[in-house]
Amino acid sequence: MWHVGSIIAGSGIRARFAWLKGRFAVGSAIALAAFAGVSLTCSPAASASTSETVIVTASGLLSPVSAVLQVGGTILAQYHLINGVDASILTAVEPVLAALPGIMVTPDVSVNVQSSAASTGPHPPSDAFLPETGATRLASNGDIGQGVTVAVLDTGIDNLPDFSGRLIGGIDLTNEKNPFQDSYGHGTFVAGLIAGDGASSNGNYSGEAPGAKLVSIKVAGADGTTHLGTMISGLQWVVDNQSAYAIKVLNISFGYQSDKSTVNNPLDQAIEAVWNSGITVVASAGNAGPFNGTILSPGDDPLVITVGALDDMATPSIADDEMNDFSSTGPTSPDGWLKPDLVTSGRSVVSLAAPGSTIYAGYPSARIGSANFVGSGTSFSAAIASGAVALILADNPGLSPDQVKARLLGTASSGPVGNPFVDGHGALDAYAAATSGAMDFVQSAANLTPIRNGTTVSLSPVRPVDTWNAALWPETSWSQAAAGPRWNGTSWNGSDWNGWTWTGKAWNGAAWAGSAWNGSTWTGKAWNDAAWTGSAWNGTAWSGKAWNGSAWS
Repeated sequence: MWHVGSIIAGSGIRARFAWLKGRFAVGSAIALAAFAGVSLTCSPAASASTSETVIVTASGLLSPVSAVLQVGGTILAQYHLINGVDASILTAVEPVLAALPGIMVTPDVSVNVQSSAASTGPHPPSDAFLPETGATRLASNGDIGQGVTVAVLDTGIDNLPDFSGRLIGGIDLTNEKNPFQDSYGHGTFVAGLIAGDGASSNGNYSGEAPGAKLVSIKVAGADGTTHLGTMISGLQWVVDNQSAYAIKVLNISFGYQSDKSTVNNPLDQAIEAVWNSGITVVASAGNAGPFNGTILSPGDDPLVITVGALDDMATPSIADDEMNDFSSTGPTSPDGWLKPDLVTSGRSVVSLAAPGSTIYAGYPSARIGSANFVGSGTSFSAAIASGAVALILADNPGLSPDQVKARLLGTASSGPVGNPFVDGHGALDAYAAATSGAMDFVQSAANLTPIRNGTTVSLSPVRPVDTWNAALWPETSWSQAAAGPRWNGTSWNGSDWNGWTWTGKAWNGAAWAGSAWNGSTWTGKAWNDAAWTGSAWNGTAWSGKAWNGSAWS
C-alpha cells in the first residue's frame, strides 16, 4: 500500500542564506536576554555558530520584521498573508525572540513525503470512487466540473494528455524551476484523481471532475521534502493569483504533526486566510491512524474540509465500505476539534503516473500499463473530494466555501463506522451535494468550542449512522432546503435515534424545547444509558403507570 497521503507532506527546497547578515554579537544577545528576563544556557561559542530558520508571526504592535532585527536575525521571506516572516536567527536568541510581546516563533521544520511498499490490498485497483460518490451520475447530466479551477499545492503536475490543455498555470517554489515537471510523482497522481480525463488510458481511468482546470503550485522536488515556509509562500501565491486563474478550490494532500493550537500555527493561519478569501480548501486527514489525535496540520484547522480514507472494496456500492486503519482520527491535538469532516475512497485507487519520477521508479509493482499507477492514502481521498467540490461549483457557481462545506457535510452518506472522530459526518456524496437545495451555516474558528477526547477510537461500527458535528452548526444558521435536508448523523428525517436506542419510534417532527414531550406518549421502553436530568415529566403518562419519583436514575 502506497501511503503517500496526508501524513504526507509536500515539499520544496528553498534557497537559504548561507551566512547570517548582521550577526548578533554574543554579548549583546546576553544583554537582551537579561533585559527580557530570559536566561541563555548555551555557551558563547555555540551561540556564535549555531543558527536556525524560524517562522515569526505577530499579533500585537511589534512587527515580525522589527522583532527579528532586534535579535540580530536575517529576514529570508515576508508573508503578507499572515503578518509573518521566515527568518534565520541564532539558536541562542530564540527564547528572547519568543518572549517579545505578541510574537510567536515556530520552527520552519522540514516535512517529508513518505511512502511504503505498494500493494493492491485486499482487492484489485479500481476507480470505484466515481460511481460511489455519484460523479458518474453527474457526468451523465453534463456536470464534469467545467469552468472551475482547482489549485494543487504538491510536487508539481506533469503536463499529460489527460489534462488536455486544462493545466493553465502555476509556480515552482523549488530549485527545479518547472511547475509542470513532477520529479517525485505525487502531485500528478493527485491531479489525475481531481481532473484527469482518461486520455492516457483510452478512457479506462479518469478523475472526479474531468472538465476542471488545474493550477500547479510546486513546493517539492524529486526528494519530496519541503518546509513550512515554502508551503506558506505557496498559499500566499494562490491568494495573490486567485483572480488571474479564477481559482475556486485548493487541494492540499500533505501535512505534519503540529504541537501548536490552530490559533497559533502559522500554516493554519495561512490556510484560514485562503478560506476567507473565497477559496474552498480541502486537506487530507493524515495516514497516522487509527490512534486519537493524529489529524495532521493543516487538516486540523476547523474551517477547512478535512478528508479521511475509506476502502470502497472496488465496488460501486457503499454498503460494503470499510475504514482504513491508516486514516488519521480525531479529535485534533491539542485543540480537540471534531475531525475529519468526511471520508471517501483512499485505498488502491488508480490515477496517473509521472514516468521517470521517484515514485514511478521506486514502485514498479504499482504501475498499471505505462500511464497509470495505484496508491493508497488520505492524500488521494482529499483529491477526490476536491474534484467533488469542482462538481458542486460547476452546478452552483457563486457558492462560498462555507456553503460548499455545508452541502458536503449535510448530504454525506452514512459512514462505515459512525464515529465522528473516525469517519466524520459520513461518506462523500458528490451527486447529493451538487443537486441539493441551499444549506447555509456560519463557522468561525474563534466561536467553535473544542471537544477534548483522549480515548482510543475503535474502527468497529457503533451505529448505523454518523453523529452530526453540532459544534460546527449553530442552531440559527441551518437553512432547510425545499425538500428538507437530513440531519446526517442523528437522522432527524423520521428514522431512529440509533445512538440512544430510541425504541424504534421516530420523533414527531417537533423540536424538543426542554419541557413537554409535545403530546406524544412514551412507548413503555426504558431509557438506555441516558441519565434523566432531574426535571419532572410534564403530565405525560408512563404506559399507564405513574412515576414513582421525580428523577430518573
